[in-house]
Amino acid sequence: MSTTSRRGRVPMQVRWSDVDLFAHVNNAAYLRFLDDARFALFPSMGVDPAGRPTDSMLVVVKHEIDYLAPLAFRPEPVVVEVWVPRIGRSSVDFAYEIVDLDTEPTTPDRTVYLRARSRMVQLDRRTLAPRAFTDSERAVFERFPGEGPELHGW
Repeated sequence: MSTTSRRGRVPMQVRWSDVDLFAHVNNAAYLRFLDDARFALFPSMGVDPAGRPTDSMLVVVKHEIDYLAPLAFRPEPVVVEVWVPRIGRSSVDFAYEIVDLDTEPTTPDRTVYLRARSRMVQLDRRTLAPRAFTDSERAVFERFPGEGPELHGW
């Protein structure tokens, strides 16, 4: 993988329904943010351009999430940054940071609300067995290379 880093940036609006009784975005709402951002950048994961299922599908097999700062309901959107630190034969890792809209990865002292990593495995829809990525599928992921996120250990 290239040492150059490139992150996709997807704005997300914090909805009132995302906020829990503690007045901050609920952990389950963050998963929706990650899923929505990933699908916005990689819309062909398991569907064709018309939205019909393809012969293969990508399924989540693992999430690791560090909640770093509380995010309250607000009118300003946040940005989910997404990049790909690892591409295997039939699996791919996505890395994420949720930050304020007006910050870039190089902005000093920016607030990172969440840092996460997801592993997905591509399966054959008929057999549900892992299926290797084609060169063209791999090329889509290679558009957003970068190092893995620094997550806190247990």
